Amino acid sequence: MLFIGAAGRRNVALLGRLPGTRLYGDTAGHRDATTDPAVLVLRPDGSLFFGNVDRVRLAVLEQTRGTPVAPRAVVLDLTACFQLGVPVLDTLEELREELGRQGVALHLARLRSPAAAELARHPLGDRLGAHGIHRTVDAAVSAAGSRMPELPPDAAH
Repeated sequence: MLFIGAAGRRNVALLGRLPGTRLYGDTAGHRDATTDPAVLVLRPDGSLFFGNVDRVRLAVLEQTRGTPVAPRAVVLDLTACFQLGVPVLDTLEELREELGRQGVALHLARLRSPAAAELARHPLGDRLGAHGIHRTVDAAVSAAGSRMPELPPDAAH
């Protein structure tokens, strides 16, 4: 019970693009990381499971409401999630619907193979489609229509 309580308090980091690269890092640790108010990039700091996914959903919604300009998209970097069980996928679907009612698109990035396979078997996978699931955060941000300045093709990945 203590483990579930402790694991349930996940931080949701705001990510920004690191200068001169296509990489994204936590803006709390990288003060020079740039963000685009039109595309909110967030990363749960840890794996998602039934005990914390609703708190993460609420944190994402709070972040979207707390921006000076309403974003047109939210990108979730799920690199820490090795698996996505049905409760997690159902809650992410709920998040997608809630964001959609606000005119905000949900994009998922950096899914690990087991998590991607679970997503493919869930209705959320079909609803997001190829345009909402991305290998990298940079690809998700680009697909979401970011206004970030373009980098030369040889910029660090």
